[in-house]
Amino acid sequence: MKKILVKNSLFGIVQAIINMLLVFFAIPIFIKTLGNESYGVFALVMVIGNLNSFTNLGLTNALVKFIAEQGYSAETNIDILVSFILLITALLPLTIIAIFFNKFILLVILKVPLSVFAPARELYLWVIWANFLLMVGQVFGSILDALQKIYITSLLQTIYNIVYWGLIIIILLLGYNLREIGAAIFISALIWLVITFMSAIKAWGKISFNGVIKGFRNSTKKQLNYGLKIYSGGLINFLYEPFSKLLISHFIGVTEVGFYDLALRLRNQLWGFIGKIFYPLFPFMAEQYDKSIIRKYVHELEQKMFFVILPLVAIIIIIMHPFIQIWIGKNVNIIAISSIIIISFHLIGSSTVIPNYQFLLSKDLAEKTIILQLSNFVFNTLFFIITVNFVGYYALIIGNVAAIMSSFILSLYYQKKYLDSMIFDSTLQLFKLITSFIIMVICGLLLKIILKGNNIPILVFSPFIIGLVTLFLYKMFNLLKRDDIYRYFGTNNKLSIILCRIYNN
Repeated sequence: MKKILVKNSLFGIVQAIINMLLVFFAIPIFIKTLGNESYGVFALVMVIGNLNSFTNLGLTNALVKFIAEQGYSAETNIDILVSFILLITALLPLTIIAIFFNKFILLVILKVPLSVFAPARELYLWVIWANFLLMVGQVFGSILDALQKIYITSLLQTIYNIVYWGLIIIILLLGYNLREIGAAIFISALIWLVITFMSAIKAWGKISFNGVIKGFRNSTKKQLNYGLKIYSGGLINFLYEPFSKLLISHFIGVTEVGFYDLALRLRNQLWGFIGKIFYPLFPFMAEQYDKSIIRKYVHELEQKMFFVILPLVAIIIIIMHPFIQIWIGKNVNIIAISSIIIISFHLIGSSTVIPNYQFLLSKDLAEKTIILQLSNFVFNTLFFIITVNFVGYYALIIGNVAAIMSSFILSLYYQKKYLDSMIFDSTLQLFKLITSFIIMVICGLLLKIILKGNNIPILVFSPFIIGLVTLFLYKMFNLLKRDDIYRYFGTNNKLSIILCRIYNN
């Protein structure tokens, strides 16, 4: 089991790296070719990509859970077919409504400028149909995930990302506009649907229709009882980041939506790494009935995530401004500040508690994730409204921070209540980590002063120096043990031997 978890995570990391490189290459071309306003419109219209929050009813996660628990059986075949039918039934009406009211949605809800309405409308319609295909394909992706073949879905996602961004880059270089970008998005979704369907059928085999009519009612009830809890959380999540873009569009302007979107995209690249590492835990936890095993995994993984996240945040604080200067070259301060704050708090307050979130989802505590998502929405909106007249655009950054910290505290509460576990072994361990983080940042700032603001040397040397300082501090404070090294890096390889020598374990 450990090998397949590692394999699934590694393939997910590779997929995240490839997507990151594609995004970093494509976005500057997009902004340079079409301008900040068009990119802001693109970011707004892609909010429609979150349409699945309204249509999937939590069915894909429910399907992963039940397939993982039941294995290959007649009941599971019925669940797959019922999930597909329910998804289509929910998706088609909303898709038709979204198309029929396209003008109202674009001009009134999204506040797209009238000057770019025509190409924005074409992009919007293509995205609606692309989202339809992606939603249908999630049923087949769920089959692969439940079979612990997440490495296959990661490979398929990589193919999708390459086609998606590759076509967009080609279209931009050829001088086309948002209209053609929409067509590229649809083509990418179609290709992904076909190859995901073929892969799922190959892995699962023939899906039998026997007993579907007889078992339809029970399967529907079972899936909706669980799925609607996840659906509610996903629906509320729509009211967080996508709604944040609508707040910016209405209260500030469409160009600022682009700034916020750039910060989110940078955050999402790092989230891609972390999410891919932890996603295999969901089907794994669904199979586990021994709470002590789950408690051990959640506690250990969250604690070690902090060991990794804190030096990463220190590096982000130091390199973000020179990175944005090289990558985008315009509006550097506002994008860099947004990125530093959003990424840092998200990594510390959200990424570190993913294992507990996966536990809540897999063990019939999904209603607790609704409360977590609701706290995000409430605190984000409340702090934005309170501060927007004083700090303008940065009100949303304040709101995001308040939202993340509220859900982090709630997650810790649920972890203590249901697993009788916290992240750190002691207050002293937490104090050592905080002290280490402060020293990392100070060392990074001193290096920045020494290098006199030269962007390339800062980008090259900061991660290296902060990495060395981290190794030294973790050794000085005795934060890493021999067992930790062997558990995560193996017992008979060069890296383990080197680390044990460094730490004298």
